[in-house]
Amino acid sequence: MIDFQKFIAVELFSGAGGLSIGLESAGFQVILANEIERDFAKSFALNHLNSKILCNDIHAIDFQQELRKLSVSHVDLVSGGPPCQGFSTVGSKNKKDPRNSLFYEYLRAVNEINPNYIIFENVTGFSTMYNGFAYRALIQELDFMGYYTTSSILEASDFGLPQIRKRTIVVGWKKTLNSVKLPTPTHLKEDNLFGIPKKLTLMDAISDLPKLNANDSKRYYLQEPQNEYQYKLRNKAKRLTEHNSSNYGEKMLEILSLIPKGGTVNDLPQRLRPKKYFSNTYARLFSDQPTPTITRNFGTPSSSRCVHPFQNRALSTREGARLQGFPDTYLFYGSKTSKNLQIGNAVPPIFGEVIAKEIIKSMDTQKVIDKTLGQACVVDKLYG
Repeated sequence: MIDFQKFIAVELFSGAGGLSIGLESAGFQVILANEIERDFAKSFALNHLNSKILCNDIHAIDFQQELRKLSVSHVDLVSGGPPCQGFSTVGSKNKKDPRNSLFYEYLRAVNEINPNYIIFENVTGFSTMYNGFAYRALIQELDFMGYYTTSSILEASDFGLPQIRKRTIVVGWKKTLNSVKLPTPTHLKEDNLFGIPKKLTLMDAISDLPKLNANDSKRYYLQEPQNEYQYKLRNKAKRLTEHNSSNYGEKMLEILSLIPKGGTVNDLPQRLRPKKYFSNTYARLFSDQPTPTITRNFGTPSSSRCVHPFQNRALSTREGARLQGFPDTYLFYGSKTSKNLQIGNAVPPIFGEVIAKEIIKSMDTQKVIDKTLGQACVVDKLYG
């Protein structure tokens, strides 16, 4: 059911719904979302009961028609980030990658929906890839459609996520509206005299979760929440879910047992190292730091640094979700591999929340401006 007292949003390429969590925390209602992957869309539907999810190729969606079905004539915000593989700074950088056409579908959707505000998010290399071609195309097209924009690379640990995760963020607003500022950091790396919180660490996020052995799972919390972050993400959950580890063979168990504190594949005997490897594989996480960016393979020890700092295993699905900022009550649909993919590919909710709050600040300022102009018009009529 649509609550028209709230700000109305549409999300594109929604994934499992990470960005939508943040938007809704800030005060938006996501009434319509689009996601082509079936498991991702089912996860979104399980958790966003007042949203309509279109599990379909975006090329085939008529957004004006879908909004008419919902009896919605105005949308405040369109948000989303087209799949970034074609633009990513990691792996293939193929300008002709067909997935890049989704970038233009995002623009088509904005043009059809005609919102007051937009959020576009993508990989850090988006603004420079192909000599800045894609970035310039985005800004120019939005300008042509009547939007001013501001952009930057935001880092999630600056806003209270216990993970270093950078994303290119572009915010746009109708040229007739008040400008929007990007959020400023709320957490600092070091202690300071201003009372600003320090960045959260891995153990700030997961210290209340019980120990796991190989091929193990636990359904009860180790202890009560130890800090505000844990309290928030527990979300009053009584039972622990998705806290599980993989079943490792003898060789993997030996490898894991030999990785020292903060160690990597380079600390292993030569006989246990793969023929080819990156230096951050089979690597233990640091307990007292934000984690590096988690990937879809955060449950695989041979992936980039994802081995528990004290236990001989990779991160559990619940630990990965904690590091991304998903509440413990959030439901994920599919196999463990699919769930980890959904989590690793997600936009952390904190990005949606802090950006949406800045948009709402701009809306509030716009109301003051409109009220002041209205009063001035009344005075002009009386004394003009």
